[in-house]
Amino acid sequence: MSSLRRRLALALSLVLLAVAALLALGLQHYPRELVESYVVSRLEHDAETLYVRLAEAADPAAVAPGALGPIYALPLSGHYFVARRTAHRPSDADSASTIVSRSLWDEELPVADLADAVERVVRRPGPAGQTLLAYTRRFAGTEGAWTITVAEDVSRLDAQIARFRNALLASILVALAVLAWLQRAIVVRGLAPLSRAVEACRRLERGEAASVPNAAPDEVRPMLEAVARLVHHQTQRLSRVRHAAGNLSHALKTPLAVLAQIADERAAAGDAATADAIATQVDSMRATIEREMRRARLAGSGARSTGFDAREQLEQLAEALARLHAGRELRIDVVAPDLRLPIDREDLLELFGNLLDNACKWARTTVRIELRDLHGHVDFQVEDDGPGVDEALLARLGHGSLRTDESRPGHGLGLTIVRDIVEQYGGTLEFDRSPLGGLRVQGRIPLER
Repeated sequence: MSSLRRRLALALSLVLLAVAALLALGLQHYPRELVESYVVSRLEHDAETLYVRLAEAADPAAVAPGALGPIYALPLSGHYFVARRTAHRPSDADSASTIVSRSLWDEELPVADLADAVERVVRRPGPAGQTLLAYTRRFAGTEGAWTITVAEDVSRLDAQIARFRNALLASILVALAVLAWLQRAIVVRGLAPLSRAVEACRRLERGEAASVPNAAPDEVRPMLEAVARLVHHQTQRLSRVRHAAGNLSHALKTPLAVLAQIADERAAAGDAATADAIATQVDSMRATIEREMRRARLAGSGARSTGFDAREQLEQLAEALARLHAGRELRIDVVAPDLRLPIDREDLLELFGNLLDNACKWARTTVRIELRDLHGHVDFQVEDDGPGVDEALLARLGHGSLRTDESRPGHGLGLTIVRDIVEQYGGTLEFDRSPLGGLRVQGRIPLER
């Protein structure tokens, strides 16, 4: 996992899940223990009160079953007690007695075995499907020990605790989800300047004007400042390269003009061989200068036009070339989708203009251009029904090493410019024989959407 955003999101998610688990575990036990402690304290008070009344009574059996209040006298009220006296000596067996609350009606309330303990709290099922919290305690007396069990129905308390726990857990989960969303929003906003810096670098790579934002968190700002310095340095360097290429071009114009004049003079003097040799070298140098100037312009010349309307502008280009070759019965077929490509318009016009012009010069009757927009890249091919190119020369097309054709119409400097444009965008270019019989040029250019 290389994404910093995903790492931060994962770390926070794990922390939030751990917090949620701890809260869920605490809510599972704490509210119930809190309520039970309160109920047990009340049951303990009732048990002590009942023991005092039994101990003070001359005849414990005469103590009213509702001695702890009317709630213990109502049948199946959810409040019950059982008091049992155990004689100290077997001879006092007649003094043993059991007293139960009237609320038990005909039901029984099991008494917990204390063993060596003095008191005990247990949960047990009660009458009418109730859940009872029972407190049992042994009281030592002069005439015998009393074991008193006081119980209360906690079914409704359990239901209310469950509702409270579910509502609180739901609220906590919503709060955690909001925290996760806020964290993501903060991270996305904090890293947004990096995305803009990446876009600035891509624009610079395409030769467009670019600026890097400087408003960013303290952790990100040093890197953005370094990128901004790099962009500024690269822009200055490209400007110097273009300026130097322009100066060189202007500086060579005069010597080339002088050489051309000398060639004319030698031709007028009857030295045709020398004149042709000089003229050939002058044309070669001019072609080289034009090619290198084009490469310098492709390196970037400031803001460019954006977008290329594929079908519309290819059809206009085909119509213009058809008028240029109006004296021939030449058909130019255009197959292209009706969409706008995110590529500089001038570059694509020059690319397809050179390809179509080259194909029209060599075609007999038919030229075909096809463009397809695929996911992430655009494919194109231009083909004609002309004589084609020898297999031995196909690999050399579009390279500066192919000098012999640069003075002839087609298959020369134009294809070199085409290759320069395609490679500037990180694309590929291939040459082979077309099913129509002539040359087929196929290319692919990546798209940045």
